[in-house]
Amino acid sequence: MSNPHNNDPQPQVLKTDAEPDHKPDIYPLHRQVIREMEEPHDGFAPTPVWLMFIYFALLMWGGYYLATYAGDFSPDIFTDGPLTVASAGTDVAPKVVDPMVLGKRVYNNCTQCHQPDGNGVPGAFPPLNGNERIAGEPHVLAAILLHGLKGPIHVKGESFNGEMPSWSQLSDAEIAGVLTYVRSSWGQSYEAVPTELVTAVRAATSDRSGPYSDAALDALAKQPAPELAKH
Repeated sequence: MSNPHNNDPQPQVLKTDAEPDHKPDIYPLHRQVIREMEEPHDGFAPTPVWLMFIYFALLMWGGYYLATYAGDFSPDIFTDGPLTVASAGTDVAPKVVDPMVLGKRVYNNCTQCHQPDGNGVPGAFPPLNGNERIAGEPHVLAAILLHGLKGPIHVKGESFNGEMPSWSQLSDAEIAGVLTYVRSSWGQSYEAVPTELVTAVRAATSDRSGPYSDAALDALAKQPAPELAKH
């Protein structure tokens, strides 16, 4: 029983060995967290002088390059010939584009396989320089570009078993131009291919759905070229 005459309102608590005499300091435990929560301070770090020199050098070079090679920002400055487009509602006919200029531009799509010098890649892509087909019938060449070619084919005594895709998405003028360019480059000198011939071949072979083979081209070469449309 408790003593009724005890005026101490707080009861006495016995300490045990499990209870420490003082509470642990929590500041060292949270010091890292508090440091990460500090507000950032604005600093001043001047730009290095060497970096400023590089910036100014690049600006000066860019200005010089634009002034030298911009060509007054003409749209045809990077083409081999002027771009001529007839204005709507006028009677002025557009100028005839040089097929060699047009053909060279289109041939840029062929350089990855046939190479800029027309020598192709041995064992992979046949050469156009000295190719027997290039010297042959123009309507056969037009058919190749319109429908593609699938190996094996034989060029200059070497066999190639690749596949050339169809380039029927090109216009008749572009196909005629690139054929004319190929037949007149790298020391070759064969007659130009008229656009009208490509138009006639496109119409005559419109029912064909697959690429030609070497044998099919031989058979096509024995057939006369399709008649050109009369204007």
